[in-house]
Amino acid sequence: MFQLATAIRPGRATGRPADLLARPAPRRPVPARPMRATRAGFGEAVVLLVLDVTAVATVSAAAGSWWALTLIRAAAVPLPLAAAGLYRARLQFAVLDDLPRLVIALAVTAAGTVWLPWPVLPPPDVLGVVLAALLAGRVAGYRLLRRHRRRSPGRAAIVVGSGDLAVQLAEALRADRSYGIAPVGFVGPRTLTQPTLPILAGAGDLEKAVLRYKPLHLIVAFPATPDADLVAALRRCRRHGVTVHVVPRLFELAVGCGGTDSVRGIPLARLRPEPVQMRRWALKRLLDICGAAVALVLLAPVFLLCALAVKIESGRHGVLFRQERIGRDGEPFTIVKFRSLTPSTDLESQVTWNINTDARLGPVGRLLRFSSLDELPQLVNVLRGTMSLVGPRPERPYFVEQFQRTYAGYLDRHRVPAGITGWAQINGLRGDTSIEERTRFDNHYIEHWSLGLDLKIILRTVGAMLSIHRV
Repeated sequence: MFQLATAIRPGRATGRPADLLARPAPRRPVPARPMRATRAGFGEAVVLLVLDVTAVATVSAAAGSWWALTLIRAAAVPLPLAAAGLYRARLQFAVLDDLPRLVIALAVTAAGTVWLPWPVLPPPDVLGVVLAALLAGRVAGYRLLRRHRRRSPGRAAIVVGSGDLAVQLAEALRADRSYGIAPVGFVGPRTLTQPTLPILAGAGDLEKAVLRYKPLHLIVAFPATPDADLVAALRRCRRHGVTVHVVPRLFELAVGCGGTDSVRGIPLARLRPEPVQMRRWALKRLLDICGAAVALVLLAPVFLLCALAVKIESGRHGVLFRQERIGRDGEPFTIVKFRSLTPSTDLESQVTWNINTDARLGPVGRLLRFSSLDELPQLVNVLRGTMSLVGPRPERPYFVEQFQRTYAGYLDRHRVPAGITGWAQINGLRGDTSIEERTRFDNHYIEHWSLGLDLKIILRTVGAMLSIHRV
């Protein structure tokens, strides 16, 4: 076991293995909001970024480019390299693994910017020199980073497993510090075969172990835990800033081995952090604000026509209908819709599942619900920040209470803000459809979230509202 290098203050975890075992943190409740994920590889990415900028600037200046153009190139070239994944966090560094990505990134940049009045890259006859400079910089950088990892205690990790594979992974990571990860113990059964580290908790107490020892990494190696329970626990652990690595099932047949790290021939797939912990999540909020503001302006005539139609049909009742729904992290908020039907009591609106077959539904209300025009006032919710343009549809507290006891993973839908439209809705799961399927589609959306996926859902929603068939 690594020795404690420096003293730490009580109650403060540093993520080093000796610190975690020498001074475990007290238990505390799960926060209402997700914690910001710890980016253990951020410093390494900065080192690589500085080396790449230096290489490009040096070659550009040596080629006789004026200083302003050199600065532009030095600032612009890292963007396609980042898009190619050359600054991603990883367990091993290999220049030859980076070579194809570097070549493709430089070629695409050169072809895509040839129309600009000033070239982003140096002249074609110098591109080979740029590539060589980038490779040389990374050779030096990788040596520096490996040396730093070997001299540091490593980032603390808990191995979640119940068999020989978990023990082999722990031993391999402890034997080679260049991976940058130092296992401090296991989460698994007390009968774990030949454990070389202490067993910190049983298989069902994974989250408690994470809260107590505060590791930076979890290594999941075939634990004897039902998948549904394990998925829910890992989602909760990620919200505490833990990076999760998983050994893919059937990895001996190269299943799920593309783009994974490898530890002594055992692949480890790094799971994405929770979407709200990603830096680009802020762009989603920007898209919400801009999209909702533009839609409110462009659809103002539609709003007016809908309001007049509702007023004529509903008479003395209000045009808008307000109802409590459950949003991100289980927080209630008030949703706003065009009134399609006036319930006889507040209780009826809270516990009635579907009103599409209600005889009191008039022609205007039926049209609004069929076309989803009744949802348009929720653009105001989006501007307020209680909803997003895209996300799981929010449900009433009564049904949330019922569904969370029946469907595994239902509460996991509340990891992100609720949306006006979502992945489940554009796949036909709206109205009186399977809640189990909706839960699966909503969690799939969260796990695979991207701005591109949001735009796809928005475009398909608009197409559906305009009765445009998918191509």
